Amino acid sequence: MIPNYPIIDLHTHLRDNVSLHTKFAKGAGISTLVFMPNTNPCLDNVAEIKKYLKQKHYTNIIPISAITIGRKGLKLVDIEKIKNHVFGFSDDGNCLMDMKLVGEELINDVLLLVHLEPEVVMTQKYLSILKKTGGKLHIQHVSKKETVALIRKAKKHGLKVTCETCPHYFTYHNEVEDKPVGPPLGNYEDVMAIRKGLADDTIDIIASDYAPIPRPKGTGFASYLSFIPLCYGLVLDRTLTQKQLKEKIYLNPLKIIKENYALKKISG
Repeated sequence: MIPNYPIIDLHTHLRDNVSLHTKFAKGAGISTLVFMPNTNPCLDNVAEIKKYLKQKHYTNIIPISAITIGRKGLKLVDIEKIKNHVFGFSDDGNCLMDMKLVGEELINDVLLLVHLEPEVVMTQKYLSILKKTGGKLHIQHVSKKETVALIRKAKKHGLKVTCETCPHYFTYHNEVEDKPVGPPLGNYEDVMAIRKGLADDTIDIIASDYAPIPRPKGTGFASYLSFIPLCYGLVLDRTLTQKQLKEKIYLNPLKIIKENYALKKISG
């Protein structure tokens, strides 16, 4: 069943064939894609971002800048020049380990979207920095029960943190599926915790983490075609209501985009 509202995928990789992969997304019923900066060249400056957006596309596309130049974790990009052209900043695929740089990014009051590896340890560190500096943090592709618990606690304490998970993290566990993904699939308890986190709104958003083949690190099996069916499975098994699913794949992504992206209007 295809929902009768626009679908926003907050975490995709288009790499270097925007036309092809937006066509795949449109065919799957997804109308807006927020895409990561791990392109060639990396989206770490305004010129490359503008050039990338000029490529032919079949859905709405919203850019994210790298946090650091080349996603190498050494030097922050020019945040002031870039921030009005993007939704947020992420080195997705790489974990920014330098907590000083994390703090410098957060105090600029831009949305920081983070890949955390190892997930639980780095979630603790990032939330600790967020508590000290303030700012806006979005934790990407949550897969572990401990991470869900940490985010739930942080939200109760008023920290401005949002997060996402992906269909493979609430569908498959590592005792029945061994496909490599980053972060890795959790166990059965992790899957159940992800589902509970979605149901109690600890987890705000479901995103695909779609990545084109070939995948440089050999990881990933997210698909646009399976995105809506796997999400709707949460309604069929009563993990979520229809209203909650709409929040996870449309209303919550739309809200966070409008709060952080200069181009406020997102069409269906």
